[in-house]
Amino acid sequence: MTRANPRVRGAQVRRRIAALDPVRDADEITRLSLAILHGHNPLVYALFTVAFLKQVAVPTMARTLYRHGTGDIVRETLRRNDDTIVFFGQLIEHGPGSAVGSAWIERLNEIHAHFPLRDQDSVYTLATLALDPHALTSAFGVRLFSEAEREAHWRFWRAVAVRQHLVDVPEERAELAGWAAEYEHREYAASEGGRAIARALIDAFGQRCLPRPVRSAAPRVIAAFCPEQLRRVHDLPEPGLAIRWLVAAGLHAYTASVGFRRVDPHRSLAVDFGDRRYGPRTPDEVGYRRGGST
Repeated sequence: MTRANPRVRGAQVRRRIAALDPVRDADEITRLSLAILHGHNPLVYALFTVAFLKQVAVPTMARTLYRHGTGDIVRETLRRNDDTIVFFGQLIEHGPGSAVGSAWIERLNEIHAHFPLRDQDSVYTLATLALDPHALTSAFGVRLFSEAEREAHWRFWRAVAVRQHLVDVPEERAELAGWAAEYEHREYAASEGGRAIARALIDAFGQRCLPRPVRSAAPRVIAAFCPEQLRRVHDLPEPGLAIRWLVAAGLHAYTASVGFRRVDPHRSLAVDFGDRRYGPRTPDEVGYRRGGST
């Protein structure tokens, strides 16, 4: 996978992943899986949107982000989303233990220090990142990620959480899944801020991922990915059989094509969602700053 051979088949990436160890090589598997093999921007954005909807189904998180309508997530939703994906992309590309990864985690901790965040809410955010790519897609009967990829994703994001100094992070992936289900049952509730953010996120998904003539379908497309409890909290519409079928068909077609599709072995979410839109930036130039929205 060199720059002299700019594109490779997905099957080659899968073989490389299969040759790696999900414990020892968690960072590299995660990069190959989430950035190279499945860094398809609309898929990334759809999964990111649903993960964010899950986080703001928790009133404490929604309140912190909404800030009586002054939060950048409702005032500059597209840029706020791009910035968040840039953080993820930098970590995925370089690894949380690298000098680059450490600088971006330090910046993330600096941003979080401005807000009264509960550790349990941060652990839930970890759960959405580590577990949801598989959970949300497998609900449609597809299997995008191998067991090795799923274990590597979990170990990668847990390493990020440790470097963020989070406490009470579960030791095993299954334990995290059970903890997240209990947390959702206990913490999910409708809120003005949560629903306002949900509307903003879904509008942003429509703008970024859907052709203008069908953007009005964005709420139902995203609702198709959402568990029933999440739809109720945010008062999302029933997706309907037609939308469910279209989303499922799209995911099945995508999954079937992964092996022979050619992908860029240097694909970078940080470049796709950051550099190409805003130019190269340092960690200090990305995300919230007191007195400004970026």
